[in-house]
Amino acid sequence: MDDIASAKQYLQQHSDRTGINLYDHLTDLVASLLERRPKNPADVFEGVSAQLKRKRFNLDALNAPLGYNKVPDTSQAHQGVHKLVALLQASTKNTEDQADDGAGQVPDILDLAHLFESTGVSLGKEETLFLALAIHQLVKDQGLQSARFWGKIHGTEKSYYIVEAEGGPSEEDAAAAAAAATPASTDAAAAKEAGGGGGDASATASTAPVDPAKLIDMPEFQGFKAPAKPVVHEVPKEEGTGCNKYTYFVCTSLGDSWTRLPDTHPSHISTARTLRKLLTGHLSRPICSYPPFPAGLTEAHYLRAQIARITASTVVCPQGYYTFDPEAADEEHPELNTAIIVNAEYEVLPNDAMLSLDNWVHQMPHVLPQGRTVWVNPVPEKEEGDEGGEGGDGGGGGDEEAEEKDEDEDEEDGGDSGNATRGDAEQEIEPESGPALLTAVTEDAEVCPGVASWSVRACSRLLPVKFSPVHLRSNRWPGAHAVYYNGKFACVYVGDGIKELGSTPFTLPAVPKMRAEYAVPAKWAGKVGLTEKDDPSVADEKAFEEMLKQKEDDAMPDEDDGAGGEGDGAGGDDQ
Repeated sequence: MDDIASAKQYLQQHSDRTGINLYDHLTDLVASLLERRPKNPADVFEGVSAQLKRKRFNLDALNAPLGYNKVPDTSQAHQGVHKLVALLQASTKNTEDQADDGAGQVPDILDLAHLFESTGVSLGKEETLFLALAIHQLVKDQGLQSARFWGKIHGTEKSYYIVEAEGGPSEEDAAAAAAAATPASTDAAAAKEAGGGGGDASATASTAPVDPAKLIDMPEFQGFKAPAKPVVHEVPKEEGTGCNKYTYFVCTSLGDSWTRLPDTHPSHISTARTLRKLLTGHLSRPICSYPPFPAGLTEAHYLRAQIARITASTVVCPQGYYTFDPEAADEEHPELNTAIIVNAEYEVLPNDAMLSLDNWVHQMPHVLPQGRTVWVNPVPEKEEGDEGGEGGDGGGGGDEEAEEKDEDEDEEDGGDSGNATRGDAEQEIEPESGPALLTAVTEDAEVCPGVASWSVRACSRLLPVKFSPVHLRSNRWPGAHAVYYNGKFACVYVGDGIKELGSTPFTLPAVPKMRAEYAVPAKWAGKVGLTEKDDPSVADEKAFEEMLKQKEDDAMPDEDDGAGGEGDGAGGDDQ
C-alpha cells in the first residue's frame, strides 16, 4: 500500500513548466479514449495526449504558466497615437507659418494647469499638453474669438472634454455642416428605419391613430364637445445672452473633431433640474428618464443644460475685477444688468485677502427657476384690438352669444373653466428674481445645515500665503474649482455633472393623477347612449359567436336548392 501511495504521489507532482500533473493527464486521456473509442487507439495516443494538453491552457487567462495568450489588439492605440501625432505636426506648422495674427485668444493652459496641480486638480502633463494643442487647433478651424478649457465631465463609457468659446458658427450653420458631412447611406438607413423598413406608405397611414379632435365630427359622437386643452406658452430661449452667451464644443478623445453643442432652452434646464443621471459619453444617445426629457432630444441637449447650470453656479472671479458696462446699465432695474467689462481701475488683491469668501463674486448671471437668466412673461399681453373681437362691424352679437354658450358649457361641466386661454390671460404671473450679477459667494445658500456652499484654503501649509496659491472649491457642485495666485485666477470643472443635495434626499416627482372617467353632462343625459355594462362571460361570448355563425349559415344559399332551381328553369324554357 505504501508503494502504491508513493507511486500515486509521484504521478501527482505538478510540472514546473506547464503546471499539470501526469496522474490527471492520464486520467483524462483514458477517459477521452473510452468516450471517443477510436479505431486504433495506440496510433492516436500521442495525438489525443497533445490535444488534451493544449486544451488545458486557457487562452484568455492572464497568468497561465507558459500558456498561449492572445496578442492584444493595438489598432485603437495606434489610431490614438496617429491623432496625437497629427496634433503635434499641426502645431509645428502653425508655429513655423506665424500667419495667424488674427487668431483667437487662448489662455496659457500649461501655466494654469500648474496652478491647478498645486490645488490637487490635474489631468496629467501629457494629457494637458495635447489638450492645449487641440484647443489651439479648434480656434483656428472654427475662427473663434476666444476659447478656454471649461472642464471635463466623466461618463460611464467615455468622458467629455469641454471648451467654452466666443464667436464661431451659429447653431444653424453647425447643424447644416453636420448634415452635409453625414454620408448618404446613413441618411438612407435612418429613413428606412423611420419608415418601418421601406414598407408601403398607405399601410402605414392606415394604421396611424385617429386624431381625437376629428372624432367630434363623426355621427356617433354628435352632441359632444371637444375637451379643452390647457394652453402651454413656450418660454423663448436666450439668443446670444444669458445661458447662451458662450458656445461650447466637446470631444471624447483628444485629436478627434470637436462637436458644437446646441444652444440650451429653458425647458431643457427645468427638466434637467429634476434628474440625476450620469452621462454615457455618446452625444446621440436618447435620454431615458422620469420625468421624461423633451421628446426627440439626446444626451447632447442634457449635457448642454448641465453645463449651463454648472457655469452659472461655479464660475467666479475676484471682487472688483469686473464692473458693469455703463453703456448697457439699467438704472431702473439693476437686477437685469448682465453686461460686464474688465475694470480698468482694478487693484490686484494679495493672496491672503482671497482667503476670505467676501472677495469672491459670481461672474455669470443666476439661472432663474424659469430656465433663463432674465425673466420673461410667457403669456403674451392682450392687445387693445382683441378686446372686442376681431370683427368690428356686426360682430358684437355673435361674441355675446359665444360667451353665453361658453358660460353654459362651463356650468354643465361643474364650473370648470372651459376657456384655458382666457384664464391664462387673466391670471397674474409674479416675475421671478434671483441674486444680482457680481454677488459675493457668501450670499449662496448652504448645502445643508452647517455646510457652506464654498470652501477656501491655501494650497501649501509650509510656504507663506503670499507664495501659495489660493484654492476655492464648490461644495454644491463637487468638481468645480477656482484658483488664485498674485492676480491670476481661473476656474475649471472636473466631475461627473451631478449636484450635491446635502441632507435632502433625492425623490422622484410624483406620478400624475389618473384621469377620471367621462361624466355625461346633465344637458345630454338620456340623449346619448353611454351606459356602463358588465363584461360578458366566456359562456356568453361563445353563445354570441355561435349565433353569428348560425346567421352566416342561414344567409348562405344551399347548394342542393340552387341546383334544383336551375333544372326547373331549364324545363320551363323547353316547354
